[in-house]
Amino acid sequence: MKRDNLHDFYFHKAKRENYSARSVYKLQNIQEKYHLFGPGNKVMDLGAAPGSWVEYLVEILGPRGFIFALDLKPLSITAQGKIKKRGTEFKFLQQSVFDDLPTDLPTMDAVISDMAPSTQGNRTVDCARSLELINRAFEIAQIHLKKGGHFVVKLFHSNDTVESTKTWERYFKFAKLCRPPAVQKDSKEIYFVGQNFLKESSK
Repeated sequence: MKRDNLHDFYFHKAKRENYSARSVYKLQNIQEKYHLFGPGNKVMDLGAAPGSWVEYLVEILGPRGFIFALDLKPLSITAQGKIKKRGTEFKFLQQSVFDDLPTDLPTMDAVISDMAPSTQGNRTVDCARSLELINRAFEIAQIHLKKGGHFVVKLFHSNDTVESTKTWERYFKFAKLCRPPAVQKDSKEIYFVGQNFLKESSK
């Protein structure tokens, strides 16, 4: 166990509540504030492993919902069990987000991304890799998100990433950068939340 986790409230909460990772509470914080998902929704989860966001989503979407998830790594046994138990229609691809996605996917009510690059300890390199991922996530959202849908993406705070999100704002009726309470105090993580996708830029 990492030393940082010994006194981490959300780490222990995830263990008690049988979630695969503490990151579930970041999505829960966002959902409680912005109400992005509902029963029967179709959601795309980019960078889904180990699966805590999927575990939370199946509780909301229920058996009429659909989740398309993607990651280079497999989902945890815990996540797979919860998906099966809830009966939510689910499709998972173990591949890079930069690979082509299936052409037969339904239009999504939400596209969410908790992707993060493998950090190298070089701030310039790490920020550049993060920027590449968030721009790819937005590119995917533009293709697969329905009009009126919602977009959530994690980014590491920097001038470049914030500037990127400013170019996205005109594609949504409402857009905001937020820092969920579950984000660790020393983390540079923030989230872009875009609600009610316009399909076409408003400017």
